[in-house]
Amino acid sequence: MVTEMRECAGGTVVPVLSAEQEALPLRGREIEVGLLSGLIDSLARGEGGAVLVEGPSGSGRTRLLAEARAMARAAGVSWCQGEPGPDRRPVPLRSLVDALRAAGPARRDVPAYWWWTPRRVRDTLARRAGQGPLAVCIDDIEQCDPMTLSALPALLRGLSEHPVLWVLATGTAPGGPVPALARVGAACGQRIGLGPLSDADALGVAADVLREEPDEAVTRVVRRAQGVPQFIVEMVRGMEEEGFTLRAGAAEAVPRRMRVLVRHRLGRLSPSVCEGVQAASVLDGDFSAEELGELAGMSASGPAVAAEAVAAGILTGTNRRLGFCHDLVREAISADLPAPLRRCLRRQAVDVRLMRGGSPVDVAAVLAETALPGDHRAVALLREAAASLAATDPAEASELSRGALRLAGPESPQTAEIIGETMELLWRGGRTGEARKLAEDALSGFLTSAAEARIRLELGRQAGPMSATEAVRQCRIGLSLPDLPSGLRARLTAAEALHLNRMGDVPGALAAAARVVSGPMTDAVVLAVRAGAESSRLNQGAAFAYLDRADSLGLPDPAEACGRAFLLSAVGRTDSALREAGAGLAAAARNGQTTAARLWSMTRARLLLDAGRLTEAVTASESALASAGDLGAGDFAATTARYARARAALRLADTDGPGRCVAEGARMEGAGNPVVRQAGAWLAALAADAEGAPARAAELARRAWDGTAGPGAPPDPADLAVLARIALRGAMPDLAAEAATRAAVLDDGFPLLRGVAFHTRGLVTGAPDLLAHAAGLLADTDRPLVRACAAEDAGRVLKSDPAARGHLETALRLYDQCGADRDAARVRRRLRALGVRPPVRETDGEARWGLTATEVRIARLVAQGATNRRIAERLFLSSNTVGTHLRHIFVKWGIGSRVDLARLVHAHETA
Repeated sequence: MVTEMRECAGGTVVPVLSAEQEALPLRGREIEVGLLSGLIDSLARGEGGAVLVEGPSGSGRTRLLAEARAMARAAGVSWCQGEPGPDRRPVPLRSLVDALRAAGPARRDVPAYWWWTPRRVRDTLARRAGQGPLAVCIDDIEQCDPMTLSALPALLRGLSEHPVLWVLATGTAPGGPVPALARVGAACGQRIGLGPLSDADALGVAADVLREEPDEAVTRVVRRAQGVPQFIVEMVRGMEEEGFTLRAGAAEAVPRRMRVLVRHRLGRLSPSVCEGVQAASVLDGDFSAEELGELAGMSASGPAVAAEAVAAGILTGTNRRLGFCHDLVREAISADLPAPLRRCLRRQAVDVRLMRGGSPVDVAAVLAETALPGDHRAVALLREAAASLAATDPAEASELSRGALRLAGPESPQTAEIIGETMELLWRGGRTGEARKLAEDALSGFLTSAAEARIRLELGRQAGPMSATEAVRQCRIGLSLPDLPSGLRARLTAAEALHLNRMGDVPGALAAAARVVSGPMTDAVVLAVRAGAESSRLNQGAAFAYLDRADSLGLPDPAEACGRAFLLSAVGRTDSALREAGAGLAAAARNGQTTAARLWSMTRARLLLDAGRLTEAVTASESALASAGDLGAGDFAATTARYARARAALRLADTDGPGRCVAEGARMEGAGNPVVRQAGAWLAALAADAEGAPARAAELARRAWDGTAGPGAPPDPADLAVLARIALRGAMPDLAAEAATRAAVLDDGFPLLRGVAFHTRGLVTGAPDLLAHAAGLLADTDRPLVRACAAEDAGRVLKSDPAARGHLETALRLYDQCGADRDAARVRRRLRALGVRPPVRETDGEARWGLTATEVRIARLVAQGATNRRIAERLFLSSNTVGTHLRHIFVKWGIGSRVDLARLVHAHETA
């Protein structure tokens, strides 16, 4: 018979599982139970052994030992059990003596503790084993007295020939800081490690407790237990008792049962260590023993406090890096603290962390939660933390900045500056509406001139990509305010110059820039203004020089950061420009810079147009606009994504292309920004030319190119040749001559610009040699459509000359490669007029079924059941781009669902 040890001498009570706990199935321990069952079966046959069960508190050690006891009882094996006493005075061999008391037929036959020695224990166990197989279980051996730990290895060896099975259990892994414990572990022949339960087993335990399948709320609670069986039971039962599973926020609560359990564990600690652990519970993340001591008010005792808490299984780690054994343990201890004390300790923890070398970012979240209004040091630290995170996590940084704003209060002289910082962070994270609302609320109250000017400066900065006109207005309101500090006035003037440049007012921009007082906050902006002015005048070499200097100082504006990519494309280095845009987009996405990512996406669409990747340009434009938010209706979007989409559609085999171009041009011509109006007029001119209305096209072109700057932001120097062609067709030789004059002064240090100059002059003079030379110069650039146009013009001017065929065939090949079907059809007609049968169009081997190669790949994946997200991951595209491609497929095939698409793909594949 198995004798259960429930009470020892001195009133010691050995924990016994409740009937409810023993009634629950033992889940996730099938392998461990099997090993114990085998050992007990061997014991019943007269074979002894030793097994060490390792598992932290709550891992189910007691439940597993109860299962072993039940198996021993069923096998007719005697079971005796002991464990360390509850007091702090170690009694030599107490655990073993208590086990012997449990194994004996009468407790009074066992002498008092003082009588026992290791030899007497061994001899007594040997006699008892002679009466029948005996299982000896000692739990919590890490808490045993030194004599017991020293005696156990010898006892295991000395009784190895007897039918004795040792079942030893510990919550500390042998091999740790206690050498004697390591020797006990080495003496055991078998070891069982109790790790966390699997998700399925953990949910099974919850189902056993509730007697029903866990719902979503219970599942969230179970996940917090991280597979610890006792915590699962206590959390689920506690939630059920307190009705938390029906309330919002239940997954974050710590029920009373769980707090009582942890409180009981704390009761085993000395009072000073208990206080230290309670103080540490307010810390987020790891901490050192020194931090623990400082927070508990006993800095010199930190290592000792940590050592006892680690030995008790409450903390884990070493003095340099400590942490709680489980998140729920920390949360339960913290939840038991009075709210005022918890808040005070958390605020104190900030100072401790900073004193020990922590950064403002490390403590920012706690600081924002615990600091009180008027805490100036907290305001300064939160601003510093927000500035540190601005480049990598503007969303988190904006929340910290909001915290600083709350603590500063409306009367602080720093408030306006903090509002500006918060607005910038919100804008970077794509939360433009919140940024505007913050500014509007601030402007509706009483502000000093300097405070209002700072907010106007940020409003103008954020308005820039949307409306340069509004941005200039905000800057001028700020500049009209009295008594502004000179530095702030300089920043407003520099910003005004930047936005005037975006409006195409180059003289006004340069005049404003000349008034700016030099300083670290303005020099880069002034250089960017001059770079933009030179780019607008098509002086690319000078623009690069200014931009290089601006970059070296650090450009603060995301829209201006795209300027180098535009310049690279304008001089024929489109591949480099696309790499620049790709790197900018990747960095912005990686660092949560939503607004910058949107600007780069729209920039990339424009660059794809320049690269002659027309279908991609349309797709990228639509994808960028779909995810652009408010920016999609602004100036920047108009001159990049919308402009690219319209020009690409004009050259593709799209019957609605001219109509779309006209519609987009008309919309842009109604804009408030002159640069956008110019770009709209140019789109309308291109559409009129494509539709065979040369006079109207020439008139619109004259309007588009009126002034010192060309259309577009920035303008494309290669369009000078297009302007000359349109002007000549529309009988405006003076406009064509003007185009040639502008082209003649382009920077001849770039092959593309030299080629454009020869091309434009060749068109005006009708000289085929100039056009042929232009085509040769353009062969070394990344602008295939520009080269194709020069080759076509050379072939057209040569007429029946035998050399015309080579130029026209080159143009046709390049047009076909770019997918410029309208242009290719025109060149095919020219070749047929020369009596030449045009070559068959070279296409991507994967393009079929009336779809592009990318659309075919997407259609096949959809037919296989892939989601947009999965397709995006597979093809290295964004989900928005996949959605755009799908819309194109639906339109081309005249379908409205993925089911129809799958059916058609199957039909095509099996045809």
